[in-house]
Amino acid sequence: MKKKVLIYNGQLFMGGIEKVLTRYLHALSLQEDLEIELLIKENDPEKNVLYKELPKNLKCTFIKSRKMVNFREKMSSKRKNIFYNIIYQIMREIEKIQMKIFLKSFFQKNDDIDVVIDFDMSLGKYLDKIKTSKKIGWFHYSIAAKKGKKRERRRERLKGYDKLVTICDEMTEELREIYPAEIEKVIRLYNPLDIDEVKTTSQDMKNLNNEEKNLIKEKYLIGVSRLVHGKGREDLIKIYAKLKVLGIKEKLYILGEGPEKEKLEKLIEELGLKKEVFLLGQKSNPYVWMRNASLFLHPSYGEGFGLVLAESMVCGTPVIAYDCPTGPKEILEDGKSGGLVNVGDIEKFTELVYETLKNPKSLENYMKNSKNRVLDFSIEKIIKQFIEMLK
Repeated sequence: MKKKVLIYNGQLFMGGIEKVLTRYLHALSLQEDLEIELLIKENDPEKNVLYKELPKNLKCTFIKSRKMVNFREKMSSKRKNIFYNIIYQIMREIEKIQMKIFLKSFFQKNDDIDVVIDFDMSLGKYLDKIKTSKKIGWFHYSIAAKKGKKRERRRERLKGYDKLVTICDEMTEELREIYPAEIEKVIRLYNPLDIDEVKTTSQDMKNLNNEEKNLIKEKYLIGVSRLVHGKGREDLIKIYAKLKVLGIKEKLYILGEGPEKEKLEKLIEELGLKKEVFLLGQKSNPYVWMRNASLFLHPSYGEGFGLVLAESMVCGTPVIAYDCPTGPKEILEDGKSGGLVNVGDIEKFTELVYETLKNPKSLENYMKNSKNRVLDFSIEKIIKQFIEMLK
């Protein structure tokens, strides 16, 4: 008899968590003894861009109607007006009530579900509505990031899970320190990589337009992330400005979209780097850009795991990153498989990038060690651990 597994996530946006989820779903859909179903909170076709990448045989249910999501977003965009802000707040409360009603009804109708996986860790407040044999919560971000009342609220909610997944050892140690009573529930599962797929995709240039083909022929450094403050894109541009003073010839390409874009454009103009630094937006195939770069630079102030570092390593491009919580130190083996710099130290980061570019042996060592390290993140290895967790 097949084991029935329900996986919950808030949305299917083009985000790190969602990309990892999609990768898991494809691997799990091949398991003959599992029946996988997906439960998604937000029905937003425009933003749920990864919906089309789900396995075709996967059943997917949305909690909130498209009409409700659109109306709430419309009210949210007008929140500066007190009238619309009141409507927005009322909508939020209605959605919480609707969520409780939906989950209670859903699990009454589907009482044969064996395992529920709260993939984005947002079902904690509703666990009493979920009547099933096993509930698994999944951490994707630094556990230490939550402080005060939020941390204590989580302490109570964690009691409702049977197992807890962390995505790196550093995160496990955070949990041990902050929530010691829950440590026996913990399983560490690295975010998985389809290594063969990344390698193949990184060589696929057929969808590049002429302008992109010309750009990719240049020598360049690269950064890939959402354009948000925590990802350190401002630091990246400042680091590059210092590298230009030192005389490097490489350009800087930044892939990704986000609310910081306008601010970054102004910084690029202020530093006189419009001909050297390019904000290229979100790319459907970032791997081809990673593969052709000289170095992958990631001065991020915080990660859950930092899978993009491992992806760059698979593409054969060495990484230099801030030693932020959590993930980079573990992925890069404390500097063995890539460069690490203390968070916020722009001077040291600049120095390490410059020295690495000028030292072919250093690049060669990073690349050699990376080839072995990325095998620890292979989907084949991780999926076996995942299936074992379900028992």
